[in-house]
Amino acid sequence: MPNEQIRLIEELAFNAWPASVVQIADGWRLRFYHGVTRRANAVWPNAVYGDMDMESRLRIAEDFYARRGARPIFQICPAAQPSGLADALLQCGYTPSAHTSVQVVQLDALASSAESKFPGQVSVGDLDESWFDTYAEGEGMSQQTRALRRDILERIGPRAGFALARLDGQPVAVGMGVVERGWCGVYCVETFSAHRRQGAGGAIMAALAAWSQAQGATQMYLQVMLNNTAALATYARAGFRQLYTYHHWLAPEGGS
Repeated sequence: MPNEQIRLIEELAFNAWPASVVQIADGWRLRFYHGVTRRANAVWPNAVYGDMDMESRLRIAEDFYARRGARPIFQICPAAQPSGLADALLQCGYTPSAHTSVQVVQLDALASSAESKFPGQVSVGDLDESWFDTYAEGEGMSQQTRALRRDILERIGPRAGFALARLDGQPVAVGMGVVERGWCGVYCVETFSAHRRQGAGGAIMAALAAWSQAQGATQMYLQVMLNNTAALATYARAGFRQLYTYHHWLAPEGGS
């Protein structure tokens, strides 16, 4: 499996979910966003520009998080650099968690019949209050988290489309697509518990697929936790396949 494609998707995902602070350290990107979501608060270590030694790299990264009162996290996938990074983290007491599958599908092959099974309507447009309120309610967000999540969404650089499914006029599900370089990344998929297994999630995916194709995309990717068996089964039925996995490696409690 070529690491070039993995690195591309990791870069697209970096752009699709922006942190508020990013520090470049000889290729590594150190991200911080007040502890809201692991991705926006983890080191992106998929490029190396110079010959800085591992000890220096780790010291810079750990100092970055210490100054913000945060626990260091590394997002480690097969494209992580330099080689031996995971072993170095293990020796420093880091532990892997949040095993995540990155799945892809050709948009032409994405099941399009799901939309007809949903008895409501789905629209894709810009970020608005109806979409965000549905997303926030589905996630059970606090007021502070709402403000931070809204800020992330408003600062996305590439083109983003926000899908909202309604049943009898009432919002029941949401999803977001971010299009860049022929790919559509899928994020923020939420369906109210009372409306699951009614085709709303499939309708969201179908709508985002059609929207992203209109923007020139030919492929789609998403990230799903490997312990989320229901979601994995749903995406498999839609034609997604696993391309690679990543872990978030956490520094030991009370230090690194």
